Amino acid sequence: MSRKRRIRPEALVELREAAEWYEEQRPGLGGDLVEEFETTLDEALCNLERGPVVARTSGGRAIRRFRLKRFARYAVYLLEVDDVVHVVAFEHSSREPGYWRDRLK
Repeated sequence: MSRKRRIRPEALVELREAAEWYEEQRPGLGGDLVEEFETTLDEALCNLERGPVVARTSGGRAIRRFRLKRFARYAVYLLEVDDVVHVVAFEHSSREPGYWRDRLK
């Protein structure tokens, strides 16, 4: 099944900020992060059910987490609504874990 995807503006900002930081550390590394984000998202879209449910919306919809491999401290949080997968957050595990839960309200 082919699913559409939407990235919340907040998640896009998180990805952009992380990529910029990595790019400052070493040229090309920010691009590597974005590429791995895209790969992780593509894999998740093919098999959404493999991601663990880490939260639920007030309506009971599952929020699933997919960790990046190389950048293992990062995870993508996804919510499916009407065959559209929404990227709720791009979270670094050491920075205010769970802050994105406010976005579910």
